[in-house]
Amino acid sequence: MLILALILSLSGCKKVYTKKDMIEYAEQTLEDKYGEEFQVRGGVFNVKGSSYKVNVSPVNNPEIIFEAVYNVEGSEYDYDLYIESIVASQYKALVEEQLGEISCDYYLSTRLYLSNSENPITNTNITIEEYNNLVDEEDQNPKFKLYLSQDILLDTDESIYERLLSIIEIGECRLDIFIITKEDLELVKLEFSERYELDGSTMTYIFEQYASGVKNGKKGYIHFLGGEQEKSLSYEEFTEKMEEIREDAKQW
Repeated sequence: MLILALILSLSGCKKVYTKKDMIEYAEQTLEDKYGEEFQVRGGVFNVKGSSYKVNVSPVNNPEIIFEAVYNVEGSEYDYDLYIESIVASQYKALVEEQLGEISCDYYLSTRLYLSNSENPITNTNITIEEYNNLVDEEDQNPKFKLYLSQDILLDTDESIYERLLSIIEIGECRLDIFIITKEDLELVKLEFSERYELDGSTMTYIFEQYASGVKNGKKGYIHFLGGEQEKSLSYEEFTEKMEEIREDAKQW
């Protein structure tokens, strides 16, 4: 007993934080920063001691979902992607205008990575142009992932290609396309309705099934532009990919 008491006195009593503590801390921290109410979507994840991640939405605009990383005890590495998600939502609206009355169901994921702005940006009415004036050039380019139902294969390659070109005319960006089954598209849409990003297992599944060429996988992925690929696919390159996907889709 004496030895145990000595150990406890030397080690101290480390506070144990509950998930409720973490959620309340995130919501209050965001309210203090932006002056509006926020709600955590679901629980906390990636918990490591007192550090964790959450998916959050502003109460007055639940369609915007962003990710935040916090340490309940406070940390210089805490961050949130609220401003980036506001700007990304503006890019998304521009792309959806270009897509117009597309002939299939789809989901468009639009992301901006965490900016390296010298001063925290808290203006929630910020425009794309204002944002670009405040952040480094490499932080300005949106990343689009367009998940299309296999019904898009009823369209001609030419009409699909023209729509994709209209997207990249919006500005410097990365564009990846996934042509997937209706069931997988519903899974993607369901998760994005509550999360900033797909669950890790779902993301792995989509990439393995459609992008990695695993045994018995599907060929539905097209990297159209971005990264080391500085130019978009030519029409000839695109039609080659589409021919492969159309042939493979006969087995879906």
